[in-house]
Amino acid sequence: MPRSKDTAAADEDLDIRNIIASINAKDATGMKIIDSFKQKFDLDVLGARERQGASRSTHYDFEINVGGNWKRVEHKGSQQYRPIGDAETPWKAGVQFHNGGCEKYSIAKKYAEDWYNMYIKSNKLKEEFGLTVPTPSFEDWFNKDCKVQGDPKTSFGDQLKKKVRAERGPRTSLLEKRAAVLAGLDFTDAVKNTLIQEVLPIANHALEQKDYWLTIHGNITTGNFYCAWYPNFTISGIQDVIVKKNLDIEFEFRCAEDFKFNGILRWGKGAGFSCLRIDLK
Repeated sequence: MPRSKDTAAADEDLDIRNIIASINAKDATGMKIIDSFKQKFDLDVLGARERQGASRSTHYDFEINVGGNWKRVEHKGSQQYRPIGDAETPWKAGVQFHNGGCEKYSIAKKYAEDWYNMYIKSNKLKEEFGLTVPTPSFEDWFNKDCKVQGDPKTSFGDQLKKKVRAERGPRTSLLEKRAAVLAGLDFTDAVKNTLIQEVLPIANHALEQKDYWLTIHGNITTGNFYCAWYPNFTISGIQDVIVKKNLDIEFEFRCAEDFKFNGILRWGKGAGFSCLRIDLK
């Protein structure tokens, strides 16, 4: 069955299950992976198992037993059968760092304050959609609607979401209202420096959970693949952040050794309803 973006997550899960099974069975595929680890670190892989947890806070893919200790592994796979170059570190191919609530970042809190003042405190949304419930304070709206990972919890947020979707259709939101808030945000050097200081420990916390990295190029089910192992990697510092105001705010964090990663400030459960966040990847 051909692979696609729609099946990427399922394909990745299947690859990881096959890697674990092959390491434990010590079949031809498993021994190829085990021998590659031995050549790199002069250590033996005794077994493998699924990761311990499946939440957003689990920043690795599976575990290997090295000398009786369970170590966490991040897998980076490609179906393209080609040798892995010496300079092809897996983290340069992309890392899922963190999906973080708006309370963790100063610029996200400023976005939330501007949204609240522009649309909620002003009663613009209340008048536009005929809301009949009281307007929440900023603190209530921020804590019970804006930063929550699920649906809004205030009566205002709940009624707003229902009214918007009754009028506009299911899965709709207040997408068109983002532009005015984005236009008012000023990314001074001080703002960018604060963002860098807030992002760095969050990104490194995720990276520190990856004891080893495994890159595979090719098809592990047929045995036609190249593999390479790498040690733990963390970011020594973020040198700059490039900000782009598109439909949401996009960030490119530039680090030493030509390493880059991206972020986006966006709503996760419908624009203007709940789950304002910055995702790092």
